[in-house]
Amino acid sequence: MPPPPRPSIATLRPDRVLRADAAVVASRMETALAERTWSIAERAHRRHCQLFFVLHGRAIFTGVDGHVMDLLAPVMLWLPRPVAGEFRLEAGSDGVTAMIAEDFVWRVIGDSPVAAHLRPMLERAVVAPGERIAPQLAEIGASLNALVRESREPQAGGAAMMALHFGIVMLHLWRASGRGTATTQRGSGVATVQRFRQLVELHYRENLGIDEYADRLGVTRAHLHDACLRATQETPLALVHVRLLEEAQSRLEQTDLSVEQIGYSLGFRDPSYFNRFFKRLSGMTPGAYRQRGPVAASPREPASFAAWP
Repeated sequence: MPPPPRPSIATLRPDRVLRADAAVVASRMETALAERTWSIAERAHRRHCQLFFVLHGRAIFTGVDGHVMDLLAPVMLWLPRPVAGEFRLEAGSDGVTAMIAEDFVWRVIGDSPVAAHLRPMLERAVVAPGERIAPQLAEIGASLNALVRESREPQAGGAAMMALHFGIVMLHLWRASGRGTATTQRGSGVATVQRFRQLVELHYRENLGIDEYADRLGVTRAHLHDACLRATQETPLALVHVRLLEEAQSRLEQTDLSVEQIGYSLGFRDPSYFNRFFKRLSGMTPGAYRQRGPVAASPREPASFAAWP
């Protein structure tokens, strides 16, 4: 008697799977005789979110903190960038999975009329159970199928088509998760920081000043400064610099561009200033960082599932 089929394992690594020019990489999770596992690693330069839609069967998600979610179809699971763990699809189950570039998510949500309510989903895992998505399965399925089609066969206007269908899916996820009546925490400055992070993700290469960020947010520089300190213990300028450093490190590791080219692409007009900036934040020059090769990410506190809805 032949041995039973072994479960397959797929590691979701954006540097190998998500092309630099791809906003969404969507694929069908076809029915199989053995269970399959997707390992979602917590990486320093991971800049994508993950969506799982189980149409038939069952799946289990286990977070890095040991929290287990039993997912009975039909169900949607949204995992923002900080969340890592293992998604296991049982034999005989099927559905769709998609990796979405985080800056693309920000752009789609930023253009939505209900953006203030959708933005918090970027910070936490969200589950849309079957009893809430069942009436809209046809519409959700059509949008997910469109994402798969556009991902496999890019055509003219593909980014706009993906934005349209991804926005529909996110609205259904928001409604079905029970957060449709949620309000943002304006008094604590949380909404301001969320919007600031969105702008940073979209414009950190453009060398905008903090005053310009505050103007675009419609707040004073002092309000933005205080809100960031309360929420992150960092100043707005420090948050922008950290994002620039992360991108510089990523390009040094993953591209053959010269140090000068990387500096120019990130908005630094003076290569020597880019070198000083990089050394001040990382403790070494860009050239030394590249020669050192890939290094393990500094330990972070795992994303907690205590705030799940």
